Amino acid sequence: MKALVDCIHCYLKQAVSCMEMVNIPDERKIEVLYILMDFIKTLDPQASPAYNSSLVLLKTYEIIKNRDPYCYAKKQSNALALELYEDMKKKVFGASDPLYSALKVAVAGNVIDLGIKRDFDIETELSNAFGYGFSIDDYALLKDRIKTAKDIVIAGDNAGEIVFDKILVEVLRQMGKSVYYIVKTEPILNDSTLEDAKEVGMDRIANVVDTGVGLLGIPKNLVSLEVKQLILNADVIISKGQANFESLDEFEEIQANIFYLLKIKCEFLAKKLGFKLGDLVLINGENSKKRNSE
Repeated sequence: MKALVDCIHCYLKQAVSCMEMVNIPDERKIEVLYILMDFIKTLDPQASPAYNSSLVLLKTYEIIKNRDPYCYAKKQSNALALELYEDMKKKVFGASDPLYSALKVAVAGNVIDLGIKRDFDIETELSNAFGYGFSIDDYALLKDRIKTAKDIVIAGDNAGEIVFDKILVEVLRQMGKSVYYIVKTEPILNDSTLEDAKEVGMDRIANVVDTGVGLLGIPKNLVSLEVKQLILNADVIISKGQANFESLDEFEEIQANIFYLLKIKCEFLAKKLGFKLGDLVLINGENSKKRNSE
């Protein structure tokens, strides 16, 4: 997915959010934003929004001299999600279709997004996910593919959210599937790293693999060879969140194997794909491409 003019103000919003995490004074924020405006002029407009956002964030970290401004917030998100974990797990495993319920819980966790909007109500999101489900729903196709799959890859997204992904992993393991869970190597926004995976116990139930880079999404030509081959060879990939959606489309040859699971938080993306802002979406990669070309 290529970046458009609509993305530029989001780069700056993310930078502001980042600086607010570590209480940068307003006067300094303005100075940093002016520097970033010049930096944004150098970005490749053909690159994905996730990649350009990463470059702007890393530049911000460099300027404010803080490599992980979301460190404390990520721990808070993990702690909040862990408080809800047991109740959600019981609800999922007590459902008539645990896999479908686990996917709903996993997508509800996607609301924990500290990049731009830092106020979220995870309990309301969980309730809405169970009550209303997906606006675009390729579950029947995913379920059919999972039945014959051996290896399943989950491309993780945020801290906190990773706790709800654990329930999905546990359901898949009960179905006899081998699960790989992808995290970031270095901190970027509030994305999950190996530290988060260990903190919430994901490493005890899944094969946790890091991307080899500290960038949003999974850029095909920048991640480690291990991750690239893992995605290319997996029977099913479940992609969490918008940055993974924006970057995994680079793996054009395996879109039939990818299922995107996310909450639509971007007005531009909503218009581009015919979604509504706030929609919960479970869509196969090939079907997504069809919608994009219409």
